[in-house]
Order: sequence, then C-alpha cells, then structure tokens
Amino acid sequence: MPFASTWPIAVNVVTCQRDFQQACKQCSVINWGISDEGKFFCKSCHNVIEKTADVASEVFMQNARVNTISKGLKKRDKLDRGCEWYICEGFQYILNQQAKALVNLGTSPLIKDEILCNIWRRYLQKSRNAYTNKPIDHSDRKRMISESSSGSSGLPTDSDLSLVRGWSSFSESDPESQDNSIQLLKDTVVSDDEATSIRSGSIDGRLYLRAACRKGLLMSMPLTLAFCYLALLWLRESITLADLLRFVSERHVPYLNTFQYFPEEMKLYGPDIHIFQVQSIPSYEEIQRKMHQLAEFLDMPRFPEITEKCFLHPNILCIKYLMEANLPESMHIWTRRLVKKMGIGEVDFLTFYPLSRRAKTVKYEVQAVAVIVVALKLLFVLDDKHEWFLSNQADEINKQNSEGIKLFQFRKWYKVMRLRLGESEKEVEEQAARHMWKCEKPLFFSIKDKSVIYKRKRMIHSLKKQFVRLNSSHQTMEKGGPSSFRFNWSEGNSERPCFHGDSLEAYVKSERITTVNVHYWVNCLKICRDKYCGHLTKPEEKHFPGSYLFVLNLFSFLLGIEFSILHQEVCQLEHILFDIPETLKRKRKCK
Repeated sequence: MPFASTWPIAVNVVTCQRDFQQACKQCSVINWGISDEGKFFCKSCHNVIEKTADVASEVFMQNARVNTISKGLKKRDKLDRGCEWYICEGFQYILNQQAKALVNLGTSPLIKDEILCNIWRRYLQKSRNAYTNKPIDHSDRKRMISESSSGSSGLPTDSDLSLVRGWSSFSESDPESQDNSIQLLKDTVVSDDEATSIRSGSIDGRLYLRAACRKGLLMSMPLTLAFCYLALLWLRESITLADLLRFVSERHVPYLNTFQYFPEEMKLYGPDIHIFQVQSIPSYEEIQRKMHQLAEFLDMPRFPEITEKCFLHPNILCIKYLMEANLPESMHIWTRRLVKKMGIGEVDFLTFYPLSRRAKTVKYEVQAVAVIVVALKLLFVLDDKHEWFLSNQADEINKQNSEGIKLFQFRKWYKVMRLRLGESEKEVEEQAARHMWKCEKPLFFSIKDKSVIYKRKRMIHSLKKQFVRLNSSHQTMEKGGPSSFRFNWSEGNSERPCFHGDSLEAYVKSERITTVNVHYWVNCLKICRDKYCGHLTKPEEKHFPGSYLFVLNLFSFLLGIEFSILHQEVCQLEHILFDIPETLKRKRKCK
C-alpha cells in the first residue's frame, strides 16, 4: 500500500490524479496533472478542464467522519507566502521522510505503512488534531490563550520576547532584525483576526508554543525520533536507539534541517523556524524518556515479547559488542552465565508494557555492554594491577606455546584499542567540524528581508568557491554507507590485530561466577570503613582505576552515550549480581 494513500495528508494530489481515469477530449490520452489552482490539465496537449481536485471527507476509518488536518494547499495568502498549513503537517512530512530512511536501512516496510502510520494517527486523535468529534482548531487555541491571559494588558510577555530573540538568532538577516522582530511581535499580538502573521508561514505557528496550548504531549523534533524508536521497538528490529542516534548524526536518517525539503508551498517564518530548526542531536536519555511518555500518552498495549531469538536479547547483543570491541569470542560463555544468574534475560524483564504499574524502559544495548564490563572485571579485575600481572603471565605462556591457540593478553588489546579509539574520536570531531549546521535554504522573518538574505547567501557561496580554489589541499570527505558497527576487525592484519580467536582458559579457575576472581571490587558502592558505620559510599570518578575508565570510555564511544549512563548500568547489574543490599543488612546485624 503506498505511503501517500495511507497517511492522513491534507490534499492527496497523487490519489486524485490516479483515480481520475477519463480520457482527454482533445488528444484521447489519460495523463492528467493538477495546477496550483487545483484544476485538472492534460500533460500531453495542455488542455484545462473544469474538474477540480477535492478533498475526501471520509477516509481511513469506517463509519467515522474524519476531520482534516488542514484546509488544503489551494488558498494562497495576499503576501504570496505560500499556502496555509498546520504545524502537525510539517511533522507528518518529517516522519514520512524518516520512515522511508529506516526502510532504506533494512527495516521491515511495515514500519512505514502500518506501524508508524497507526501510531501517528493515534497521536493525532489523542492530541485532538484529527479523528475526533471535537478537534482543537485555530479558534479554540486563540480562545484558550485569551482565557489564560485574561486580566493582562494583551502585550507580549517577557517569555514571548525571549522566544523572538531565540528566533532571531536562527535568522540569516542582519543584527538589526532582532529589534524589528520584537517590534513586529508587538504589532501582531493585537491582531487576532489574522490567521497567519508576517512572522509565521503556518496557521498555528504563532500559537503553538504558547503555554496555554501545551496540554498533553506537544509535538517536537526530538519527539519524531521517539516515534521512530517506538515503531522499531514494536517490530523488534535490529536498530537500537544508539544506532538510530548515530544514523541521525551521520545524516542517514533525516533530522537536521529537514524543513528545507518541505514542499515549496509550505513557507517557514518566525515561530516555524524555532519549531523545526534544531542545532544539536538529542541525547540517549532524552529520547528514551520521550519514548516512554509517548507510549503512556497513547495508551499503548503490551509490546511483542522479546525472546532469546530476538536481536534485542542481551545474549545476542553481547555477541555483537564483543565482536566490535575486538574481544575473544569465548567471553560470550561468561556473558551468558551472567545474564542467566541476574535474570535480565527473562521475557517479562525485557518486554515493554507502558500501562503497567512497574513499567520501565530497558536500555537494551547499554545493558548488554554493562554485562561485558562486569565479565571483564570478573576475569581481569581492572584495578591497574592484576590485569597487567595476568598479561605478563599470558605473554610467557604464548612464548612457550607459539604454535597453539594464543592466550588473550589484556595489555596488547589495550594498546590496540586505545590507538583505534583515538583515531575514531578524531575522525568524529573532524566530521562534526566540516558539517554545515545552517541549512542551504534561506530563512527570514519577513518579505522585506528576503532580498538581503538571498544576496548574503550568494556572497557566502562565492567566497566558499574561491576558498576551495585557493586551498589546493582541500579534500571532500565521501559519505560512507550506513553500518551497525563502528569498528571492523579481520584476521591477518598486522597493524590492527584481531583477538576474536584468543583463549581465556588460563584465567578461569572455577565455573562459579562469584568465585572466579576473589579480587573483584564493586565500583558503584563501597561499605564505609568506619566500624561504627555501615552505610554505602560512592567513590568519585577520579579514584577509578585507569583500565576501568578506558573500558567505559571505549564502550561509551561505541554506543554514543555519556560515560555516566554506562557506569550507572554497571552499578545496577552489580547490585543484582552480588545482592549488595542484602550484604549490607547482614553486616549491620553482625554489629
């Protein structure tokens, strides 16, 4: 089923052209197009007929009248600022493009035409934008604002002026436009009869960010990624949230400056720029939190179960990150034992149920990496002492057994990965420095600034071309294809040796997890040394061993998350593994 025929687009031009199959009276050819006025014309002989493209009033839902999102893209305003459109239509277009990008990345086509589409329809219904008997239209928004601002002078507040100053910072115009924008706000606030002001190309852009309209879950650019991750989680796809954010940063999933690809009729002014333009990529925790809020807002049921055969299961994710971190394959035996002992591989623990009282969102990839970190501490301690001692012993064993399977050396792995990590971090910094954060499409607040902004754009492009010609060493970086791995390792590479086939037998003296290494230290919480005190203390980051910090930094880079997120997950797993609260209780009873 085509995307355009399933999503609630205001005027479905493609459907109108496909459904009208009457032959042209002059050339007898069925090849119709629709003009800007909404009239049908023959593309072969350019014959214009009286038929116009009408909007269907009843679609998508049986026995229920659908309230359209927009009045259509037919009516142009007097200032030639494009056609009338709503903010939700802009977000719908962005979700459309993001869904297509996810399908191109290898996800199931169902994510575009069924899953994400139905989630978006549900949001439109819950937010009273469509599929409801009482839609919140433009007059309702103005009435809500007038009621909330009763008793005021009607002049713009400080928050409104601060918003305009924020919008002015996004503008390409001169610095004097900031004062002009503030004065323009004062001029337009009193004119409520105008559907769109000179500051906004959308109908509801001026009212969208007002506090009176923020009932429910307000649509925003970060929320579009929450929609995508919610659909990926429902289908149990192999793209995790960390992968999604990395694809966004690598421009494989549209997010930055997506409004510049809007249809020509959808003009952006003032508040629209503030709503759709972003200057950074949201964090992992922000999208995780918004995804949970969105699922609760939509009253979504229990998600499909995540079993051992699903990619999001920790056993499978551990294999992926063990390979990417260039660690021995035999370590997967210990990660499986840890997952089983801690009970984090159970279906009920992994499956997301938004309406449950104990609903929680599992950080699947972060949890899997934390299991690997705990396994490394069990085998090598990571206290800046034992791992180097064990490496010296492994070196002597490998010299005596030069033809057999090599024993894994932590020191050698540390040197290889530290060099690779430094190179990758430098590449990421260089790519971020080369990226043009400002869009190619000029943005302005009024028609008066249009000529000045276009002139400045031409000057900037001219200077860029001259700089490229003068700089003979300038090299254009080719955009690499999307991949789920940051690091790739292969056998036989002397510069970047692969440790996947190394053995760990000499490090394992017992199959019991809690007795593999008696020197294991719990980094998250320690019992106070005072004999009269039994509370738990948190050591500071500066007191952590260097090898442990390196391991955390390595996996944090692979996931693209903050250092503290992974450390917190390791702490939680150690609480479960060693039952620290129960240990603390026993210690207090002994006193």
